[in-house]
Amino acid sequence: MRYQCDACGCYLDPGEGRVCDECQRKADQRHRITERIRLNGQQYEMNMEELICQN
Repeated sequence: MRYQCDACGCYLDPGEGRVCDECQRKADQRHRITERIRLNGQQYEMNMEELICQN
């Protein structure tokens, strides 16, 4: 049986999971970005403190 990543289709080792490390890293990065940018009523807010602290 071949194991493939659900996101990109690359081949995985048995027991590695359903998503490869690269796709998981990209998903985590997208989640962090959307956490910083939120909709407040009709305006978007961005938490700049988190952005500055990471650099």
